[in-house]
Amino acid sequence: MSGTEIDFAARAPIARRRGWRTLAMAVVVAAASVLNISTGILNTSTAAAHAVNGFDPAAFYSAPDDQLAGPHGSVIHMRPVDGEPGIPGARNYLVLYRSVDMRGSTVAVSGLVSVPDSTPPPGGWPLISWAHGTTGVADHCAPTRDTSADYPAHDYTALVRQVHARWVRAGYAVAQTDYQGLGTPGPHGYLIGTAEQRAVTDMALAARQIDAEIGPRWVAVGHSQGGQAAVFANAQASAWAPELRLLGAVALAPASHQAVGVQASQLASTVGAAQTLGPLTGGATSFLPLMIRGAQTVADIDPGSFLTERANSMLPLADTGCIGQLRDKDEWGGLPADEVFSRTGDVSALARVLAENDPSALTFKQPLLVLQGRTDTTVPALATELMVAQQRAAGLPVEYRGYADADHRGVLEASYADALGWVDARFGR
Repeated sequence: MSGTEIDFAARAPIARRRGWRTLAMAVVVAAASVLNISTGILNTSTAAAHAVNGFDPAAFYSAPDDQLAGPHGSVIHMRPVDGEPGIPGARNYLVLYRSVDMRGSTVAVSGLVSVPDSTPPPGGWPLISWAHGTTGVADHCAPTRDTSADYPAHDYTALVRQVHARWVRAGYAVAQTDYQGLGTPGPHGYLIGTAEQRAVTDMALAARQIDAEIGPRWVAVGHSQGGQAAVFANAQASAWAPELRLLGAVALAPASHQAVGVQASQLASTVGAAQTLGPLTGGATSFLPLMIRGAQTVADIDPGSFLTERANSMLPLADTGCIGQLRDKDEWGGLPADEVFSRTGDVSALARVLAENDPSALTFKQPLLVLQGRTDTTVPALATELMVAQQRAAGLPVEYRGYADADHRGVLEASYADALGWVDARFGR
């Protein structure tokens, strides 16, 4: 990464045209040093001072308490990005912005904004707010922290960036949130739909503050965990940010029916059939510690009441490892199915939170496109088809497309042409 960090207190778009963007940015940074954040103008911070001569992640991703006050979707600070995690062919900005957690507190959230490096169409760049799939709950698992192949989820985020580059080449601005508490202080509400939706929608608001050439129309697009987030955005974003115009959402392999999976796994343990059920639960064992950590952000969950002693002792691995590490045979990926849930355990509290955050029962007016790989063993096609069936039974505007030879990650590439055509139609392109 390189560049100068800029702090925001109100909607203050930066200069964008290459001819005068550098000069304008220098003037802004110089002026910011003598202006107070309470004036609603610009203000430098300790983080900015560090970033002038080198990027300081600890400073960038953590905002002082006196900078948190402000409307959700407003920018705290940002910096231009060269190289990863930026997208080729775009002007890229790493951003820290404000959102609201499930307790009603303002929190800082990180993300990346990528804007095509060309002339925008009339009405501004159409915007995609992207919701990423599972990387973990530890801060270093945040996609914007992926600056090299050493990043523990690089195989996934590098694949996603290829898709983003195609969206940029197709003439879309792409904004990607890290979600609340992922990369930034505080716990990450993994699979807590409303918290994810707020992060996705506030990312769209922040993107327009950073670059005024981004128009007010947008579509939420997400994969896996992010597919669930996209459905929640379709249901809730218009009320959360009425100043934006949501045109619909695209959900790729959206997480659903997690409560059913957990309850079935615990029941199988009770009757001694956990090993038999294992292949039918979508390989969820490695995701279970993340589900528990997410549920603990909104409810009092005692894992010791339903996990075996061995599994409970491994739970802290979720606080330090990303999903690839958790899948390792020496971690949760190597935990036998019959050594996860205790036979007398009570998973009702966890299942209740997961059920409350299932996207299947949501209602929405904007159209939803659901895309699913039929060989997916992480989010089984059956679960997605049950979600779609429930939504269609409720009369909701849902389209569904399956891909016979695509697995969980393969659906990103397999479905791109269909997703692009559908999104283009929403924008009348």
